[in-house]
Formats: sequence, C-alpha cells, structure tokens
Amino acid sequence: MVSIIVYDLKGEEVKKLVNEIQEADYHNIVWNGLNENGQSVASGRYILKMRAPGYAETITMTLLK
Repeated sequence: MVSIIVYDLKGEEVKKLVNEIQEADYHNIVWNGLNENGQSVASGRYILKMRAPGYAETITMTLLK
C-alpha cells in the first residue's frame, strides 16, 4: 500500500495523489496544483508525505504559478 498526500503548512490535506497498492518499480506522479475539489491552489509551500511498507518520507515543496 502506497500513499502520497499533499498538505498545506497548517497540516490540512490538500490532495491525495496516490492511495493504493503499487508494484515495486519506478513511478512518476504529477500534481497539477489542484485540490480534491478540482480548484486551483495558491502558489506557496506545501508538504508532501510519502508512505510505503518500510519507507516513509516527508518533503517540503514550493508551487510556483
């Protein structure tokens, strides 16, 4: 089970990019800057949390429009 979720700096979920079982391999995920409602989010800093069995990573990213 793999999950990749974008949060704002307040810790609120913005967009769930992946939440499913994935085969072990290289995968590309592109976030188009939209939230769960399909609305464009503001430029700024966001937190990306990635989780998989035996792996967890949190990074910050900057969205520029």
